[in-house]
Amino acid sequence: MPRELNIETVRGRMPVRYRMPVFMRILGIVIHSLISGYCIFMLFTRVSSETHILLKILPLVILFISLDALFKHFTTLNSVFFTPECLWFRYLLLPSVPVEYDKISAMELRRVLTWYMFLEFTDSRGKRRLLKNPASFPKMMEIMYNIADLAPQVRMNEELDKMISVIRRVKDRQEQISE
Repeated sequence: MPRELNIETVRGRMPVRYRMPVFMRILGIVIHSLISGYCIFMLFTRVSSETHILLKILPLVILFISLDALFKHFTTLNSVFFTPECLWFRYLLLPSVPVEYDKISAMELRRVLTWYMFLEFTDSRGKRRLLKNPASFPKMMEIMYNIADLAPQVRMNEELDKMISVIRRVKDRQEQISE
């Protein structure tokens, strides 16, 4: 007997929010802040003109990596919020991006070093925009399925179209069995 597909539709039960686990986000921010603070402390108290060159460069490299990770925690996708009117992409430091379902023109799942979901839409000013979000976000397949369900006009690349159609067939089969 095949396993049940654990993808739910948001149709009929909006508003629905998908978010990054709060504990993981806070833990990452705290750890990278502490690492950055310690590297700055080391640079101002332990490094002198007599210190070996490696011990001068190493805190700078660690500080750069830690600040980059901290910046990513604040600027990557924090939550996706489905409402009856539109879809909201929310970030910690960046402004939230509302996307109306009928303004979505294309959705693509593409690998650029890692997997990303690209969403092309027209904003409220009539300007075409491209939104890039990591596919590692929790329940991203369910989010893409729901976008395709709520915006039937969306164009998808071949691989994503195949995945969504397979999910639809399995969901239809599960509904027929449950009836």
